[in-house]
Amino acid sequence: MALSALSLTEREHDDFVRDHPNGHLMQTTPWGKEKEHTGWTWKTVAVGRKGAGPDGADEVTGAALILFRRTPVVPMALAYCPRGFVVDWADAEAVDALLAEVTKVAKENRGVLLRIDPAVRIDNPDIRPALESRGFTRTDPGDDAAKTLAQPALRMVTDISDLEALHKDLTQGTRQSIRKAEKSGLVYESVGRDKIPAFYELMKTTGARDGFGIRSMEYFTTLYDVLSPTDDIVISLVKLDHGAAAEAARAKLEDLRGQLEKAAAKREKYPSEKADRQVAGLEESIEKNEGSAAEFEASHAKHPDGQYLAGSVFATCGTRGSYLYAASSDEHRNLRPNYLMVWQIMQDAAAKGVTTFDFGGIDASEGLEEFKRQWNPERREYAGEFTKQLRPLSGRLIDLAVRVYKRR
Repeated sequence: MALSALSLTEREHDDFVRDHPNGHLMQTTPWGKEKEHTGWTWKTVAVGRKGAGPDGADEVTGAALILFRRTPVVPMALAYCPRGFVVDWADAEAVDALLAEVTKVAKENRGVLLRIDPAVRIDNPDIRPALESRGFTRTDPGDDAAKTLAQPALRMVTDISDLEALHKDLTQGTRQSIRKAEKSGLVYESVGRDKIPAFYELMKTTGARDGFGIRSMEYFTTLYDVLSPTDDIVISLVKLDHGAAAEAARAKLEDLRGQLEKAAAKREKYPSEKADRQVAGLEESIEKNEGSAAEFEASHAKHPDGQYLAGSVFATCGTRGSYLYAASSDEHRNLRPNYLMVWQIMQDAAAKGVTTFDFGGIDASEGLEEFKRQWNPERREYAGEFTKQLRPLSGRLIDLAVRVYKRR
């Protein structure tokens, strides 16, 4: 049976994308709705065999979400399929049918340039030949891929299908950071829309500290509104309970004093430089923890309801999870709140059947990249960005305008 265009409901489209091995959050209808308030419009297309599925339902073989960005003066638009198409790239018939339908819809919406960056690994033997044989050209990332590509091709992705094995594979330092966070009076919260302002304050702090611009609060509330109905978004916050932190510091003090008493007695019986160093180290730790306990007790009066130290936005699409945004306070960073947050998100996500945790691109700041490496991620490279000119002259003009805009 020949393939033809299908008319899917939003739910049918999103179910297909979530279940497909090449599906991605950015190819779902909630992502299109999220982009509306930043000036994009969107359409979905699908192809397949009518009535060939179970119980006479349509058999979908490919789908795509297309974003459109129109130029301010002339009636032309960039057509962009973020992390699309969602199709089996080895199925030439499906690829041809989907490309034909995407091209038709793009032209109907004044699209003159079609850009895609599939969520398919670069070592897939089918993807590049399938695109280049159909008139697409691969974008050269150049020396600064962050300014050249719409989405980073290099990702850090952690397998969370077996958390027990992952925990064993983490470095000793990462495991210690998780334990420290768990014992330092930190409280993890999975929150709703009403706590987005608290997260946004952390984003502003992070942006000012690391020197990058942040999106509006409306962006985050819209993201929550479009993804929460299907339970595909988690807003997380980590709060410092100063009272609990003071108690933990006092308990540690008692333990350290007990260790010091034993070490001092041992040194008196068996004097040595090693024993001297051990006693001096314990005395230093006791002094440090006394200061911490006093600080937490004083802060408890200032923050009786606790103080938020870290926050994040995590979204899912089927078995795939994406760590979209993360933020932290300038205070108490030594307590490792982000380690507690990520580990808890991983546990909750895995319990819902999520198997991968995408930390995002590798072309990030050095400190953030180092944090991502602590979670034993796989360095995953996607096939890259490809462009097809739907109207050659107009397409070249749009392409030039996009390149200039990216490099500003």
